[in-house]
Amino acid sequence: MKVDPSGVTRAARLTALAALCLVTVVVLLPAAISVSTGGAVPGLFGEFGQWLWPAVGAMVLVAIGLAIWERVRGHETSNRTAALARVESRVKTLLAASLAAQTQIKLGVLKQPQLFLRVEGEEMASTDLEAIYDRLGHSMVVVGPVGSGRSTLLRELCLLLVEKARNDPEAPIPVVVDLATWRAYGTRKPTEFTAWLLREMNRRYGISRSAGTIWLRRERVAVLIDGLDEVPRVDREHCESELAPFASVVSSTEPIENLPSVYVEPLSRGQVLEYIASVSPRLDSLEAALTPEIWERLDSPLALNLLALTHLDKQVDTIGIDFVGSFVVERLSGQRGAGPTIRALKFLARLGRPDLGAPVHMPHRRAWLPLLPTRPLWLLFVRAVPSAYAGGACAVAFMTGLRLGAWAALVFVVAASSLLVLVNKLPHVFHPPGRAHGIVTAALGFIAGVVAGLLVGLVGLWLGGIGTPWPYFVAYVFVVVASFFLALGFVPGDAPVPWALLIAAAPGISMIWTGPYAVLSGMGIGFSAGVAGGIFAAAVGRVWRTVRPVQQQRMRLGRPWWVQPAVPVLGTVGLLGGLLLGGTGALGSWGGALGVALGLLVTPTAARDYVWPFDALAEVAAEGVTRPLSLGELSFRRKALLHLAQDRLLLTRVDGEYRFAHVALRDHLASCDPTALVRATRR
Repeated sequence: MKVDPSGVTRAARLTALAALCLVTVVVLLPAAISVSTGGAVPGLFGEFGQWLWPAVGAMVLVAIGLAIWERVRGHETSNRTAALARVESRVKTLLAASLAAQTQIKLGVLKQPQLFLRVEGEEMASTDLEAIYDRLGHSMVVVGPVGSGRSTLLRELCLLLVEKARNDPEAPIPVVVDLATWRAYGTRKPTEFTAWLLREMNRRYGISRSAGTIWLRRERVAVLIDGLDEVPRVDREHCESELAPFASVVSSTEPIENLPSVYVEPLSRGQVLEYIASVSPRLDSLEAALTPEIWERLDSPLALNLLALTHLDKQVDTIGIDFVGSFVVERLSGQRGAGPTIRALKFLARLGRPDLGAPVHMPHRRAWLPLLPTRPLWLLFVRAVPSAYAGGACAVAFMTGLRLGAWAALVFVVAASSLLVLVNKLPHVFHPPGRAHGIVTAALGFIAGVVAGLLVGLVGLWLGGIGTPWPYFVAYVFVVVASFFLALGFVPGDAPVPWALLIAAAPGISMIWTGPYAVLSGMGIGFSAGVAGGIFAAAVGRVWRTVRPVQQQRMRLGRPWWVQPAVPVLGTVGLLGGLLLGGTGALGSWGGALGVALGLLVTPTAARDYVWPFDALAEVAAEGVTRPLSLGELSFRRKALLHLAQDRLLLTRVDGEYRFAHVALRDHLASCDPTALVRATRR
């Protein structure tokens, strides 16, 4: 009996994880708490009692590492028997989730019509795909139109090959992979087909990459490829050349050069009538309504299944030629959530997700932001963003005036308003005549800006107070050096050093009178506000670049959005509010005002797209800014809507992920008019 090395490794890993947790919770942690509360060090530890808490921390880190390893690599196997079991399990799950299998359950029939296959150049058709596969030398392409049952045949062949591999140790392990997830070029470089194939085998079947590499090299894997038609047309030829060395069977709507073609024959009238009779009496009225035009289209398992599900247990007088559209209308008729479900499905269908995916969690904004109408984008860029800037400036000015006085707050308002012009990433956007348009969005943006500004102000005050206990000389040198480096990022051009030295000299001279501590307190708020403002400007710019050019043109018809006086006016309001609540109305120190100006020098650096960590933070902020825009298409109730679509056979669920039941359903929903479709479901 062969032992799976990966299984032994996993058992050892889990044993170590359990032992670490047990020792930490039962021994180390109670002893450390006892010592911290004044108890005696247990004799077991002796002179090492002072290292109890570091030991607890180290054990926790090691346990976390083992847990992460288990989550990432724990599913892998390099054992042939385990790999065959996983292939069989997944393929059976895919078959059970298919529209054909769901139709069998709904209709109560035992099987679908038998599909006939004809090898190119031969006249006789056969139903034994495995025999054809063996006769053609384990290499062929199954050709047929969309809905002809190619994917089902591929999966059924895979199960037959799994049984053959179990009985014959020399037979290859069959795997079904979906080319919909392959692209000729990744984000930065061309996609290496072998690496993609190994990744898919690992992700779908848990086959470790090392074992997969060896098996592929020794031709111990039979690769059955589905989804070739999902590859973009421009990449099709390149994809066919890449898969040629690996593919055993390919499913396609077109023949492939150098591979023998096996054609799926259309259903005959006799097969259709036999299928209808097997469901009697639930489809008795369907046969009489079949016109010659309908018969021409009723030549595939998909068409037959859609027609049967649409007219099940109904009196049929006429049949529409749009089988997919009629099926969608029938499945959602009378459903309370039909409208939101249709909009959500259309949105998900247009995402172009690989593997027919209908995700619950939103993908990256590049996948869905160009699909939105112009109105939510206009509300974001013209109302929410300026209002958020104004709210943030108001809150920070309030905190500055409250703690540092009028001069520091005034410098912040003037400098922040000017820097906003400098880091602005949106050149022009449209302002309609109706000033009240989008007032609710503007109010929400302002409130969000105020909350964020208060948090930024608190962080700035904390940063400014860090240097309070420092010696005078250390604080003095820190301010000068920090000013120099901040100025380096602020001054444009190829020779910023002289200007940076000049800017750094200003606080060096001023601190002779003001002292370094007042400047440090101002620098904290200025730096915090500059980082936040620059990151937000960069985030807005990233979102703007994702918008389609035609939508950008619609929002570039007026004056620059930053000309609005809201930022300086509301900043002044915050300044006055801070002074009034401060109770003293003091002007404050010029040192604090100078520190605010110096801290704000970081703004252009934080707004750049190539400076770490600001670029990473800007990307996170950009995703956070855009997520609310999707609520018009995919509401908070998305899980309930997707569950309804699954219940109505529009979606299936495989490996915990929602998928469209068929590519024809996805394509129909992607191109439909949701308003007309909702109206049809209410008739």
